[in-house]
Amino acid sequence: MFFEFKYKPVFEDYNRNAALTLNALVKILENSGSGHSDMAGDNVFDMHNRSNAWVLTEWQIEVTEYPKYGDEIKAETWSEGLASPLVAMRNFLLYKNGEICAKGTTRWILIDMATGRPCKIEPAHLERYENEPKTVFDDKKLSRIPSPEAWTTEVKMPVRRADIDINEHVHNLTYLEYAREVLPRQDADIMNYKKLRIAYKNALKEGDTAVVRYAFTEDSHVVFVYDAEDHLCCQMQFA
Repeated sequence: MFFEFKYKPVFEDYNRNAALTLNALVKILENSGSGHSDMAGDNVFDMHNRSNAWVLTEWQIEVTEYPKYGDEIKAETWSEGLASPLVAMRNFLLYKNGEICAKGTTRWILIDMATGRPCKIEPAHLERYENEPKTVFDDKKLSRIPSPEAWTTEVKMPVRRADIDINEHVHNLTYLEYAREVLPRQDADIMNYKKLRIAYKNALKEGDTAVVRYAFTEDSHVVFVYDAEDHLCCQMQFA
């Protein structure tokens, strides 16, 4: 089942060049996925009444052109099915004025609420989404995020209450805001990168300190986020 999501941006979704920011673009894709889950009868607010819950682990996004102020914006999303017994995939297309301007894919795992560990994804978990055998990237293996030999910038920030989502940890899009604190100023001000990779490793929670490290490597900007004990929480790559 393909799900369409029409979105009307608000002022804070744009940069000073009147183009949608990368943060806003990812937010639109995320909300389209939530809308699809609602239609499938699998909304996020029901998860506390179930024995398991979906957890996002990775993003890969490529942008051809950012929508500008006044453009009509629509997202399309669908569940592709299983990449392995433990991993499900959801894909996205973003349209501006009817033309595709970005594409993306995500990986998800199913967490056992009692143990906090990944569990096998049974067919019944995905049947309600009516999987579509359509992909947006030729290679289903998501691109590798390089690990820099050394970091050039480090910023420490206390996790704010405002960063915490309904799952009681830092919301996945908030890591993009953390990245803005270490990315080159001219880029961070407009956030219009054409390629994005994110991998979530461990959750930051209220009371933690986010240690954000930056380096430029292999023709891309790499940002890793750690906690105060140096546990890796999130990897990001911008190009």
